[in-house]
Amino acid sequence: MDTGPAPGIGILEFEENDFVRSVVTALPNVPHAYLRAGQLIHPSPPPFRLIVDRVSFCDPFLRHLMRYWSLAGAYVLNDPFFTLVFDKLSESLLYDAHSIMHPRTILLPSRIGTEDVSEMVAEPNWEEIGATVGFPCILKPVDGYAWQDVFEVPDPATLRGLYESLKGRRTLIVQQLVSFVGYYRAFCVNARDVLIVRWTPRPFDHGEYALTTPGELGAAEDYVRQKTIDLNGALGLDFNAVEWCITKDGTPVIIDSYNDVPDVRREKLPPAVYGWVVERFCACVRERLASGETNRIMRGFQPRSDPGTSPG
Repeated sequence: MDTGPAPGIGILEFEENDFVRSVVTALPNVPHAYLRAGQLIHPSPPPFRLIVDRVSFCDPFLRHLMRYWSLAGAYVLNDPFFTLVFDKLSESLLYDAHSIMHPRTILLPSRIGTEDVSEMVAEPNWEEIGATVGFPCILKPVDGYAWQDVFEVPDPATLRGLYESLKGRRTLIVQQLVSFVGYYRAFCVNARDVLIVRWTPRPFDHGEYALTTPGELGAAEDYVRQKTIDLNGALGLDFNAVEWCITKDGTPVIIDSYNDVPDVRREKLPPAVYGWVVERFCACVRERLASGETNRIMRGFQPRSDPGTSPG
């Protein structure tokens, strides 16, 4: 008999993950289970009213599963449809709409598809690209995570060489390299709670966090905080880490807000920051459980209560 979603939370994450274990420990009265699935037969109700998804971004089967359960009425945190709407290029339009400074950005054609689209997709105009972003510049995937295939490019020849080596498996963007005197990650939970942390960006997981000092961002702090809240409300993300830098003249420039699975590790974050993130995340979980909300795409959509018809 179909009893519908269970109370509590389903967790899509590795059981040894420290952040999720901290969250579960801080929610002793909330039932939970780690989700595992071998197949999904339609129609299937979601296993839990709320699902914490921290893994589906790296596996197509799990991503489809999260979208199905979201449409079936579960609240998936973060919204699994986010990546269908936004990427590191389309977010530039959002920055423009909110009057936020951001690097000049150019999308490059890929050669990933199975069809020959050379009739419609031309070779990049490298002279125009160089004139727009300048050198050195940044080359990275339009939908990338965790510094994979991210390069600081010193000159046009290197840019073309990297593009040729990557275009068969990644869709890339070129961005202006912004000179900065301070680089920060603004953790945002529930599109209202913000904690700004200094971050030294380095590839291969060598970046370092540090607490900010009082007044370190000066007049930019309130701006960064409010714009981070505005962006996350527009993006529909419950949990995000937005990257900002401050230029020599004090101007805040956004670098990246495409981060629906923020990396939260006890060994990397200052203890006060780690504790803050866990506390606010738990508050968000409790609020979503109590509210009966659905993900944004579900509002106005009511799935059928019967399985419909299928051929015999």
